[in-house]
Amino acid sequence: MAQAQREPSTQACNRLTLMNRRLILLVLALAGLALAAWWLKKRSTGSTLDPALSDFAIADTARVTRIHIADRTGKQVNLVRTVDGWMVNGVFKARQPEVNTALKTFKRIEVKSPVPKSAEAMTLRTMAAYSTKVEIYTGGRTPEKVWIVGHATKDHFGTYMVLEKPGSGRSSSPFVMGMPAFTGVLNTRFPTNPDQWRSPEVFRYADLHALAEVEVQHTGRRDASYRILNTGDGPPQLASLDGAVLPMDTVLVMAALLPFKEFNYEDIVRTMAPARRDSLLSAPPNFTVTVKPRKGAAQDMKLWYMPYTGDGSAYDGAVPLHEPLRMWALVEDTLLVTVQRQYVDQMTQPAAAFRP
Repeated sequence: MAQAQREPSTQACNRLTLMNRRLILLVLALAGLALAAWWLKKRSTGSTLDPALSDFAIADTARVTRIHIADRTGKQVNLVRTVDGWMVNGVFKARQPEVNTALKTFKRIEVKSPVPKSAEAMTLRTMAAYSTKVEIYTGGRTPEKVWIVGHATKDHFGTYMVLEKPGSGRSSSPFVMGMPAFTGVLNTRFPTNPDQWRSPEVFRYADLHALAEVEVQHTGRRDASYRILNTGDGPPQLASLDGAVLPMDTVLVMAALLPFKEFNYEDIVRTMAPARRDSLLSAPPNFTVTVKPRKGAAQDMKLWYMPYTGDGSAYDGAVPLHEPLRMWALVEDTLLVTVQRQYVDQMTQPAAAFRP
């Protein structure tokens, strides 16, 4: 009889234990489902960020040794840090302000917001057609980070970007990027036209004592041509092309040398028709400026007046013969550029202008 009473009690305990186990499993399953639902909701609203795929910034930009920029059309620019400064495509000095802007962007960039899931597909399709790839190297042959820089947001307060990290992969989601205290877009900071990175420097003699001689030739006017001889032991001397000493006012001659401290061209001429370019370069220049430093090779700059194309209204009806603001110049033997006349006119004054 006692044995019969114990058997139902044991069965009841087993059933209770089984029910408890089922209840625990049910609670765990519900908790797992709740956690999964929370994670999916967070992801769909774009409120969580994966640090491995959104840390675009380069904390120490002094470590950046190379920047390679390429667009979807095949255009590309390679910027490399050297002991003499940044170089463009291994040939030309870079515009330091533009390089500084890029480096500042690397340091200060931040995620403004993720792109909503509903807009990700369209954003990525647009970026696949119109985007720029910016590879950031900090030494070695592999970039530390790669930015895929896309188009601007509709309000032009942000730029769509995707981050790729070699060894970690590429983010599957784009982000809207910006910088603190900056309103605007970032894609314009990474052009693929080498001309936009190339230094416009023509003459750069911060210390005028580094100049040994400046020769200015007025084509067809030998009497207006001259040489400024900078001996370094005293004030400069003014001489004719034949070497005859000319009377001069020292202050006026020194003023003519001031533009050589820093003289830049304005733009590179790329759109002139080939026939017109050939015609221009085959014509005698109006001026030829030759600079001979104490160290290094001489530099030549040939100058041509531009024809005036205005209506003369700004000059009370007296139409100028030449464009009063700009001239054409040939520098580095083959590069046709535009230069500002306010500096060129100071460089190319006739010898008579220096008389005391």
